[in-house]
Amino acid sequence: MTVQRGRACRFKLKGEREKASDKSSQFSIPMMSLVVALIFVAHPIQTQAVTYTAQRYASIAAMFYLAAVFFYLKARIIQQGGVDSGQWLGVSGQREERGGQRSEGRGQRSAVREVFGVQLSAYFGLSIVCGMLAFLSKQNTASLPGVILLAEYLLIDRRWEGWKRKIPWFVAMFTLWTVFVLYVAGFFSGGIEGRGLLEDVSDFMQETENVSRLSYLCTQFNVLVIYIRLLFLPIGQNLDYVYPFSPGFFYGYTVLAFLFLTAIVGIGVWNVKKRPVIAFGIFWFFITLSVESSIIPIRDALFEHRLYLPMFGFALTISYLVFHFLKERLSWAIIVSAVIIMSLGTATYLRNMKWKDEITLWTDVSSKNLQNTRAKNNLGNSLVLQRRHKEATIHYYDVLRIEPDNVDAHLNLGNALALMRDFNSAISHYVRAIQIDPGNEKVYFNLGNALMDQGKDKKASSQYLNALRIRPDFAEAHCKLGNVLMKQGDQNRAVVHFLEALRLKPDYLEVYNNLGIALASQGKLDQAIIIFRKALRINPTDTWVRRNLDQALKEKTR
Repeated sequence: MTVQRGRACRFKLKGEREKASDKSSQFSIPMMSLVVALIFVAHPIQTQAVTYTAQRYASIAAMFYLAAVFFYLKARIIQQGGVDSGQWLGVSGQREERGGQRSEGRGQRSAVREVFGVQLSAYFGLSIVCGMLAFLSKQNTASLPGVILLAEYLLIDRRWEGWKRKIPWFVAMFTLWTVFVLYVAGFFSGGIEGRGLLEDVSDFMQETENVSRLSYLCTQFNVLVIYIRLLFLPIGQNLDYVYPFSPGFFYGYTVLAFLFLTAIVGIGVWNVKKRPVIAFGIFWFFITLSVESSIIPIRDALFEHRLYLPMFGFALTISYLVFHFLKERLSWAIIVSAVIIMSLGTATYLRNMKWKDEITLWTDVSSKNLQNTRAKNNLGNSLVLQRRHKEATIHYYDVLRIEPDNVDAHLNLGNALALMRDFNSAISHYVRAIQIDPGNEKVYFNLGNALMDQGKDKKASSQYLNALRIRPDFAEAHCKLGNVLMKQGDQNRAVVHFLEALRLKPDYLEVYNNLGIALASQGKLDQAIIIFRKALRINPTDTWVRRNLDQALKEKTR
């Protein structure tokens, strides 16, 4: 899709200046398109969007976004009688034929126009469908109408006469797109609060209230400079930058960043008539970042996967510059392009080594920002999964050294200590976490587990009840509370909690087993056998469940 998108741009922009008979021109156009695609896929900045499973929405959305613009351009090029339509209406030679042949030519033209209309409708329809699918995939694609306008102006028609006729159509398009975006994002589902539509939209268009729009915008001036640096020099890449927010326009390097970005936009404006490809690439970069790098506050200022779609503008600009300045020496253009692509590909390979597993990834993030508590927490969690509990505690203690009131660190450290059988230390961290955040049901749940492991069943049951008061649909807490009640001999209440856990989590194997045991202890062997068999349908290899089933069957035959 990127190859075809590049070709569509290139054909339209160069069609007036490069004749089809020019062999070097015919050769450079598809080659340039290929280089655009290869830079797009080989650049290491794309690693996060591709390798990180949770961010593959970015690549899916980009595919539909590119497809929407591509199909729009195809339709408009045909509509304008451009590259595609020239082969359909070959009329010039036929008009010089005899009358009978002219009549036949008119019939052929009528048939061609019919096919032409179907093709045109299909391309416009595909553009609309792909645009909708793009936004349904990821909301950063709300900028699509801006790119459509950019393509229309730079690639199709810059005449004021033409735009006067098109303004009503574009106004209608923007209106429908805005309604669609707000509807899909759920703006209308909650109703309007009556303070005014603008206030409601303003509140709706922010992911966090912890950052003001002005602070976020000023921060993004600096972030955009970092993005541009990463495009040209992808060194020091990081999964989680934890980039600080700028308190104002005159803080730090914000003013310099703004001037730098203004200069780049100025280069784009200056090249609108002289080199439209450069203008298109520059404006594509800014427009496709406009949702995530403008006045819509997001809790994380900087993420590399946000560059996945803007990368097309960068790749198009670089490819154009190489082939434009080396147009007389295409072999050199190919060599330079190959060097760029191979360098980027090598960097991508090396970057992917950091994504080998969670430990290597979070170790890399932690080493690049020693104050990144989120990375240290995640590194500790990854080590716990590898049963490297003592190593994990080192990173949790690091987090608490930086942020003494970090609830997640207290909770995770408590869990690691409990796995090391140091229950007293674990309980002290759970208690501290509760003091910081009394509404965290997970802390009560894990505190209950630690108390239960110490044999303090009554205290454990009170903690499970605390967890359930905060979150009644906590299936695991129902299961653990049922276990405690069963140990205390209160089988009836235990069965109630087991059944509730199964209602919330129908495939909860541990609950099936414990429920079967509780029913068997009540003498309800038939029900217990049914429950054990259901458990074996979930996991036929569970030896404990099979043993309990055999025991229940023996009890029944006595």
